[in-house]
Amino acid sequence: MFLASSLDAIKSWTPVASSLASVLALGAAGFWFIRTSKAKQRIQFDLDCKIYALIDNPDDKIAEIQFIFENKGFVEHRIYDLTVSLHALESEQKLEGKSRTGELIFKRRILGKTKLEPPGEDYYFIRPGVRQIITHIVPINKCDSVIRVTAGFLYVERGAHPHTARRVFPTGIAHSQQKPLPVSD
Repeated sequence: MFLASSLDAIKSWTPVASSLASVLALGAAGFWFIRTSKAKQRIQFDLDCKIYALIDNPDDKIAEIQFIFENKGFVEHRIYDLTVSLHALESEQKLEGKSRTGELIFKRRILGKTKLEPPGEDYYFIRPGVRQIITHIVPINKCDSVIRVTAGFLYVERGAHPHTARRVFPTGIAHSQQKPLPVSD
């Protein structure tokens, strides 16, 4: 009799224990998902720039700046406050560098820090596994042979730490404007 009542008590607690085990397993899976950064930002960000000569305007060129985003994570990400700036060398004859780092200084501003407005939203979004390119087109002077593009964005609205990229691009200055290379014997 005692054995039968003990088995009945165990049978009544079996569904409760099973439910508790399921909840614990679900909690452990959620903890693992967050802990292994599956839900965190995994955006690869790069820049590219294409330069186009103008047939009817030999004094200017067009720079198509490409912001390349690749979502390597498992969740959709929003890109807030996408900004860009464009600079050129002040003089190619006298290159200046920062005293502490030696980094070349691009003093002449072509485009100051500008926020790019997404069409119809407050942010751009990139779905998981997607490579997305956003472009911005600006005029540049034909005399600029090298330009520096700096861009950045925030992962969260009103964030404090931007994800940035900076690259230098040749503009394909015309051969007639380049100085000939010295000939060695």
